[in-house]
Formats: sequence, C-alpha cells, structure tokens
Amino acid sequence: MTASRFTYHVLLPLVLILCVNSSAWAQRFSVVSFKMLPNDVSAFINPVRDLNDEDCALVKVIASEDFAFSTPLGIVKRIDKTGEIWLYLPRGSKKITIKHPTWGVLRDYAFPGKVVSHMAYELRIEEPVAPITMSNVPAEVKVVRDTLVLTRVDTLVVRPPVKYVPFNLETVATISYGGRNGNILGGLLLMAMKRHGGFVHVAFDFSKIGPVRGECGITGETAGSTPFYTGRTRSSSFMINAGMAHRITKNLSVYEGAGYSSSSLAWQLAPSEGGGYLKNSHYSLKGISFEAGVSLVVGRIAISASVTTVKGKDWYGSVGAGIKFGK
Repeated sequence: MTASRFTYHVLLPLVLILCVNSSAWAQRFSVVSFKMLPNDVSAFINPVRDLNDEDCALVKVIASEDFAFSTPLGIVKRIDKTGEIWLYLPRGSKKITIKHPTWGVLRDYAFPGKVVSHMAYELRIEEPVAPITMSNVPAEVKVVRDTLVLTRVDTLVVRPPVKYVPFNLETVATISYGGRNGNILGGLLLMAMKRHGGFVHVAFDFSKIGPVRGECGITGETAGSTPFYTGRTRSSSFMINAGMAHRITKNLSVYEGAGYSSSSLAWQLAPSEGGGYLKNSHYSLKGISFEAGVSLVVGRIAISASVTTVKGKDWYGSVGAGIKFGK
C-alpha cells in the first residue's frame, strides 16, 4: 500500500473521529441569566450571618448538584434543594467561580452589581445536552400479519386548585418612644395586602417648638459663650414611613420601608438674655428614616411592633393594636 493510499484509508477516518470527539469534549456550560427576586423573602425570614455578623444575600442557582462554587469573599453556607442550590454569600460579593467535574470551570462570572443583605437572587446555568449514541446493530423488527391493533388514549388533565389568599386591611393605633429627646409619638399604621401588599405609618407628638431666635450647641453655647436659660424646653417630632408588606403565615406578616422623620428641641433663654428660644442643634435631627416591623393577627385583633431609625442616629420603638378587616 502506498503512502498516499495509507493516509486516505487510515489517517483520514482517525482525524474525523478526533474532530467529532473534540467537539463533544469542548461542550461547556454557561450562565444564561442572573436576576434579583424582589418578592422572595427567604433570605429575610431565615437569615444566615457571615463572619462579620452581617446578614448574607441568597443566590438560588438553577443547576444540578454536581457544580461547585467559590467567591473572593467566600461562601458562608450551601444548601442543596430539589432542582436548585442555595448559596449564602457575604454582602458586597460581585463575582463567582463555577466548577464542574466534567465540563470545566467558568471563572469570575461578574454579577450586574454587588449583592445586598436580605435579598434573594436567581442564577440560571445552561448545561450541555449529552450526545445521543447511535447503535450500528440493526433493530429487530417483528412483523405481525393479518392483525389490526387500535389503541385509544383518553387523557384527563387535572389542574391543582389555586389557593385563594383573601385581601386584608389592618388599621392599628401605635405609640412610639425614642430619639435623643425621649419623645413619645402617637400614630396610625395602615397595612393592606393579599400575599403581598404595602403599609403606611404616620406618627407625631402633637406639638411645635414655635419661632426661635437662633441655634445653640449640645450644652447651650452660642457665639462663643453660654447664655442663661430658664430650664423650660419645647420639642416637636413626627415621622412618616411607607413600603412593602408580606404575609408569612395566615396570621403573621412582616413589613419594611422608608420615609422621612424630624425631631426638634428648643431651650428658653432667661429674661436677662432677652427671652425667646434657641434650637439645640445636637438634639434636633431630620432626614431619611427606615422602618421594619411585624404584625400578628389573633381573630380580628391586629398587634404590631416595629423599629425605626433616622440616619442610623435616632432610634424609635413602636407598638400598636387595632382591627383587621377582611377574611
């Protein structure tokens, strides 16, 4: 056999086989989507804390259990669920490396942004489809003569019943205490939802500080000196927050939101100083506020408790009781 005929009859089939196999070996998985799940409260209800005692973000990976994962900040906890993998990542994680024992490694896949505590995300992985192996052995065919077979299949599709979630409205009278001035505020909490909904919480102390002549520091100093005061003060506080509400069980709900709050304190000057009031800048604070709370319904009675912070400096605790309307 000549060299050219050897190449044609032997080497050419081997090259074709290697090309086919290399295409199969080159199959790789890929990340087809990564998105936030704003209505998923799994990470909020059952938080997992990292080494810095901060609540983690939860990434739900839609893939088989053979995959392994790593991030620059580490993975705090992994839970294998049916059809998905739950990864608890430290707050601020922005990359993940994905490994598979057969299909290789996808290094440093970058999230659209840094993950946030208490939030849930979905990462969907597309896995290669295993090639179909064709057998060269001809299938055995059985021939039945003079036989007519008629098969009829009746299929009845039964859809599972959809669980009805009734609409509820909770009206709760609240009392709040806190802040640098030790303010007491009366308020009203309204919460409307089915499985998810919203809330509004308004609270104030029914008072005003009135007109002031200027401002003073924490000890009353102003313009480089400390005037005399009568010891009488005026204070005023209010807050309004709104956000989302979520039903956890039939009787238990949680809510979280943001808004605006203001707290002011004024000191009265002595008659020898000309009278009037000075606003104490240390004990007066206003700005964005954040509120998180829980509501429990017993029969028709709704009981709530929440915590509110203003810029992370002033803190208020609120409790309340009211009535639930609806089923």
